[in-house]
Amino acid sequence: MNLKRVIDIYDIIKERLPSTYPRPKLAFFEDEACMLDNTDTELNIEDANVYAIINPATSTINLPMSMQMEHTNRSGEVIIKSVPITKQSDYEIAHTLLHEIAHAYFGEKHGYSSKQYSDESACNIFASRWIRVLYKEKLL
Repeated sequence: MNLKRVIDIYDIIKERLPSTYPRPKLAFFEDEACMLDNTDTELNIEDANVYAIINPATSTINLPMSMQMEHTNRSGEVIIKSVPITKQSDYEIAHTLLHEIAHAYFGEKHGYSSKQYSDESACNIFASRWIRVLYKEKLL
């Protein structure tokens, strides 16, 4: 997969979502650190990977070109590796994009300082629901 596929997936999502949903632009950054340095968003996340951030001020989804993935193997060692966005599956990319669109949608509907805007679980449910629709309609 290449970067064009990421953009193609986003175009599929934009075409399928209702016209009342936000249509943020995409911005790509070298890595997570660069992305976080170039955002105004305050993060209250410890020891978590940041896959993307929606910037409501510019209506932009910020994505890192490579992400640090961290997991623990069977012997208890922490393994950290850098994974390029182009190595992720269509499902993972679509889920990340839809999750961020959900933040924008809830922000527009309830306000960007609302509980709904910050609700990660609701955004995951939103993304999962739309991914099921995209797969059912054979768009992904």
